[in-house]
Amino acid sequence: MSDIRKVATIIGDNGFVENYIVERLVKAGYVVRVAVPQPALVNNIRPFGNVGQITPLYCSVEQENTIIRAVEGATVVINCAEASFGQNKTKLDRKNVKAAQIIAQLCATAGVETLIHRSALGADMNSSSPYLVSKKQGEEVVLKAFPAATILRPSVVFGPEDQFLNKLSLMAGYFPVFPVYKVNTRLQPVYVGDVADAVMQVIKNQDCRGKVYDLAGPQTFTNRELVNYLLRYLHRNNDASGLSPILIRLMAFGLQFMPGSLMTPELLNMMEYDSVLDGKQNGLTELGIVPISIETMAPVFLYCYRSSEDLTELKALQQYIK
Repeated sequence: MSDIRKVATIIGDNGFVENYIVERLVKAGYVVRVAVPQPALVNNIRPFGNVGQITPLYCSVEQENTIIRAVEGATVVINCAEASFGQNKTKLDRKNVKAAQIIAQLCATAGVETLIHRSALGADMNSSSPYLVSKKQGEEVVLKAFPAATILRPSVVFGPEDQFLNKLSLMAGYFPVFPVYKVNTRLQPVYVGDVADAVMQVIKNQDCRGKVYDLAGPQTFTNRELVNYLLRYLHRNNDASGLSPILIRLMAFGLQFMPGSLMTPELLNMMEYDSVLDGKQNGLTELGIVPISIETMAPVFLYCYRSSEDLTELKALQQYIK
């Protein structure tokens, strides 16, 4: 058995996508450093690996010394840190561009073999979204500092711990008239496990270095179509005709401070701009991954949002219980 340790560092924001990447890295035999602003929150995923295999580190992408400690000695670095939709231009530039550049430069200096930078589907200098402009700028500075870096551009990511489908499903139990935001915006949500698998494929395949991959699910929805699908699955009869975007924004601003944060501006920000392939080849397919659809995976974790009286499917399974 080789005594050489494979070390991978994930730089992130304590997001749920990072946890899926950690799980796969551990299975592949890596010692994983999870460099995040709140390392105490990493304790819940430490059982994924053996004792000492997952190491939480404090890291702020605006503090260079914490980045140096995180990437030193690592062969693989995955940068998932970002300022998200809705942030002001100063913060977007500071985190999505300048911090991304510094991380890439430090990785090059430290001799990192594989750098993966998480961008966003639709990143474009000509976009009307300051967020998507900043993500494109981030890609450019990363590739300039580390030409062999691989750029992954996922669409809106869904999964059991997301703040997307879970929030929408929770809202269905509270709003008879569902506040569908920007009804004609198109989304092609990608499953979190597929994004994590894409990371692992890039790590395994040196031919992926220096390339950009757009990651999206197999289905395209408008916001209204997505909400209608959720309502059908949840057996709800909410009116999904839509409300004024201004009214919905005001509702989200107020509800974000209520217990449970039923609706938040961050949720609406994810539904603001198109996030689809638009004729581009799906990077998941290029990487040999068959994308998982919402209709396949979402019912696994959304059943709990059905009415407590709607137990028809569970009752049907009782015949198998001995």
